[in-house]
Amino acid sequence: MDSVDKIIWVLPVLAILDIASTFYVVSLGYPLAYYERGFFASIFLSAGLVYLYVYAAIYLVIMIGMTYVLWYIKNRKLRRFEMADKVIFIALVGVVCFFYVRLTMAFITNFFLPYILQRNIDLLWINTVVALSALFTLAYYLWHDVTEWIRSYDNK
Repeated sequence: MDSVDKIIWVLPVLAILDIASTFYVVSLGYPLAYYERGFFASIFLSAGLVYLYVYAAIYLVIMIGMTYVLWYIKNRKLRRFEMADKVIFIALVGVVCFFYVRLTMAFITNFFLPYILQRNIDLLWINTVVALSALFTLAYYLWHDVTEWIRSYDNK
């Protein structure tokens, strides 16, 4: 299992942290429609299904299913030596990084929301700092495996 697989399988854990932090925000009485930053939260909130999101069953099934699909595509469908598959691999890594950053932002923002509001800090700055730190961490952690995968060629 390479580092891309590990990041793929961390996504459900981040989804659980997002749910736990959402329960925390709700228990403090903050309105979800204003502060929630999770990826699927806006979809559920706009449809009026906030309780389905908060109680998490559908959300976790979606995240675990998406994680399995990403892992399956990477490990079962892509061939390292095909140029088109290398492009698909880069797109897959981009999708994984996007979800990782969004879930990390949702968890951190929800968890520290009382302190952010108490100190009157702009949520945009918090989200920017969290997103940049998550991106730099991902770049550092994934760089070797991604470049190795891209540079591989067939020795026929």
